[in-house]
Amino acid sequence: MWSPANPKFRFVFLGMLCFMTFGSYWCYDIPGALQHRFETPPWNMTQGAFNWLYNIYSFMNIVIVLFGGYFIDVIGLRIGSVIFCVLIGIGQLIVSAGASMTNYWVMFAGRAVFSLGGESLSVAQSAYCSKWFGGKELALSFGITLSFARIGSFANLNLTPSLANWQGVPFAVWFGTITCAVSIILTVFAAISDRVRDNAIAAKIDVTDEKPKIPFSPKDIIHFPLSLWLIYFICVLYYIGVFLLISLAGTNYFIYQYGISSPTTILSIPYIMSAAMAPFCGFAVDKVGKKPLWLALTSAVIIGAYAVLIFGPHIGLGHGVAAPIIAMIMIGFSYSLCAASLWPCVPLLVDEDRVGTAYGVMNSIQNAGLALVGYGAGEIVTDCLGGQTIDKVSPALQIKCSTRPLYLLWLMGALAFVFCIILFIVDAARGGTLSKKSGSAKSEEPTETE
Repeated sequence: MWSPANPKFRFVFLGMLCFMTFGSYWCYDIPGALQHRFETPPWNMTQGAFNWLYNIYSFMNIVIVLFGGYFIDVIGLRIGSVIFCVLIGIGQLIVSAGASMTNYWVMFAGRAVFSLGGESLSVAQSAYCSKWFGGKELALSFGITLSFARIGSFANLNLTPSLANWQGVPFAVWFGTITCAVSIILTVFAAISDRVRDNAIAAKIDVTDEKPKIPFSPKDIIHFPLSLWLIYFICVLYYIGVFLLISLAGTNYFIYQYGISSPTTILSIPYIMSAAMAPFCGFAVDKVGKKPLWLALTSAVIIGAYAVLIFGPHIGLGHGVAAPIIAMIMIGFSYSLCAASLWPCVPLLVDEDRVGTAYGVMNSIQNAGLALVGYGAGEIVTDCLGGQTIDKVSPALQIKCSTRPLYLLWLMGALAFVFCIILFIVDAARGGTLSKKSGSAKSEEPTETE
């Protein structure tokens, strides 16, 4: 059981994978958990300056995560995962120093370094899941790792403000650095375990029977199957609707539209639900299959959730927690199911030695969308406020300006639903690879050429 060569050890290894990204998920949303403090003295950040603590991460990962995935496939998963995790720790260390100095630009630089490893580490985690759980437990493994990662996000959103109230903002930010240190230790243990397992497998296999690997060229990316590109579009559109609501648009909207003075707990409902539900959703997807239909359901629920948020004031839910709680519960259900349905699709559509690159492209496109739409949403609010901070304008304008980004995010969910329907049609026409239960034969369509 405790030897990496033992098949049952994979569940111990899964625990290591859970902690691998725990620090990253905790620290990513520290600015969101402290947004109100950063927009007041001594920080006095404008909405645009605050948004850039997230935008720098997304913009840099448009390119960096793509090379990160390629790096994993060419140089090695173990080396890559450790390097990426260390970069996250260094970045958070710089952010913490900036918080201690009350220096925005030092924090901004730290977020830039943090971004060098953040998404690439998630790619490494996904590649590990594909490698160790590529049979009947693939969706389950993704569900469990997401569940634990979201525990980190939930804990941050709820504990970081309390830590700031107790010992101040710098202490709360430094606490995130400790979580990164834990992740580094567990990532090193995971790399060592993977090496031991590979050596044990190699000792039992005649190398002459191994299938030779085809040298990979970045040009091969354009030959990824159409189903995979549809997965990419669904991913970016769907996660824009979830992440930008939680990290950027939701706080002010809940405060000024619904009169909720401290909305972090409500905003963290999707993380709470995914922590509890994602493993069960993964188990269900493994047993039932039908991933394109599950994805269509997740997008439809997101559309409904935004309808509740936007039109709540017009149906008697204009003040209080009812509409936000209903909407965030809907998003929590959708988010839990999406992770179990979306990410396991990738290894079914590409060869094993292309998985890292495929996930890298996926995260790159996701971050491009998050960066561009996040920037656009921030500009919409800034333009609406006329350059003023939101706490300095009239209540009517506060509601108007905080509502505008939600229409944009609602549109993203609707487009995701359209692409899910297209994916279902394309997958059905090509053998229903994504509709099969986990453990069934891999894609019958070509994985490198169309």
